[in-house]
Amino acid sequence: MLKTSLAGCQNCDIIKTSEYSQKCEMNGNEPIASELTNGCKADITDDSVDPHKRCHYHHKKLTFREKHFKRRASLLTVLMEKPDMRALRSFIISCFILMFIGSLLHDSIAYKNPLNHFWLVVWNFKQLPETLLVWTIMAMSTLLPYSFLKMWSTTPCKQVTLRRESPLIALYALYLLSLFCFPLVFLFKWRLNCACSFIITCENTRIAMKVHSFIRENLPRAVRMKLAAKDDTTKHESLDRFPSIAQLAYFLFCPSFIYRDEYPRNTSRNWRLVLIYFIEVLLTILCTNLVFIQMIYPRFNSVDYTKATISFMVDAIFASILPGLLCLLLLFYGLLHCWLNMFSEMLCFADRQFYVDWWNSRNMAEYYRNWNLVVHDWLYAYVYRDIAMVIGGKKGLKVAQTAVFLLSAAFHEYWFGTSLRFFYPVMFVLYFVFGGKLFTFPFVEHFSQRIIASSSALMSKSFMLSQLG
Repeated sequence: MLKTSLAGCQNCDIIKTSEYSQKCEMNGNEPIASELTNGCKADITDDSVDPHKRCHYHHKKLTFREKHFKRRASLLTVLMEKPDMRALRSFIISCFILMFIGSLLHDSIAYKNPLNHFWLVVWNFKQLPETLLVWTIMAMSTLLPYSFLKMWSTTPCKQVTLRRESPLIALYALYLLSLFCFPLVFLFKWRLNCACSFIITCENTRIAMKVHSFIRENLPRAVRMKLAAKDDTTKHESLDRFPSIAQLAYFLFCPSFIYRDEYPRNTSRNWRLVLIYFIEVLLTILCTNLVFIQMIYPRFNSVDYTKATISFMVDAIFASILPGLLCLLLLFYGLLHCWLNMFSEMLCFADRQFYVDWWNSRNMAEYYRNWNLVVHDWLYAYVYRDIAMVIGGKKGLKVAQTAVFLLSAAFHEYWFGTSLRFFYPVMFVLYFVFGGKLFTFPFVEHFSQRIIASSSALMSKSFMLSQLG
């Protein structure tokens, strides 16, 4: 990806050339999602696509769309305006209130302490202050690549080549490696518990993705500034201004992995709504705690696995499907809806389409992409598109698709394996094999489109079985 970035910068832009900008209209998430849904196909075969919205690379009829930000609300926000959805939400809340009352009564009788079941939350977050300190260091480290790129852009140079800039590429790779290694040293040295470990592993991944997007989007601009500086002219400085630290800070906290100098923003923020989202995030954590305390912990806490029979294990595993599904739904609502909308409201970020209707997905591959559009946009822009452009042709599309699913599966395994302290590659199998790679084989792709895609019941069953992991 770095090679692609620097090599293309000799023409002052890798992807967004003036010709590209004129030929391509930015269409948002829907075309991108559909483009990757059916085998990541980027060939121009659909005559219904507006020719003004196409982009042709060399002699290959391939189209790659830019991310287009626009004002739009999250899907659940729109759905919650309907009385039926509000009634369903009230019913779900009532169920968790009953679970909470049951835990209060049980703890009062058994432990003489009605809040005894909060021990799991305390255990998970007792090292939160130390974790936030490490997070602050990780966030501040983004000033290093920012400063280096800014300083590099102001250094005069007649020509920018890959060989000449290879030491800087090596330094950038070393920074990314350090961003993962040093937090992990802290994680294992302080023996962080599950939740704090997830914070460290997910945040160093998020920050690395943010930094890479910032570098990739601003490298062409930096090259133009660098080449213009050799003439001691200020002509290009008025056209190309390096992003400010304020812009970097906004990008670091806004719910997008694609850097832009400007985003569509609302004129005002509602702090009451921010507080509501924050409270809902806390409530999803407490609801997850109830699921573990009442449905998972009692079943597995006293089990002697050296003497457990196959019959017991089968019963226990299938009995865990429902609590696993509840935890997944709570994760979706708490993180992808409440948490991202909370930061959007604080930052007046107007584009809040973080997901689409993944519950209507016709196969697992489509579900994994519709589940999280924020990450999907990054994978499309900096992994799939770059690899497909470098290799070219149908082979490039297949290799790019495989790389996307492989990278996603590897990082899911990294998060869960590091945080839970054991290697159990069920996540890798679900994301790489059943979630994506399986659907690249012609027979399986044809079968999924003709049979599985026509049966939402089969999709629901496979989705629930996937919670075994």
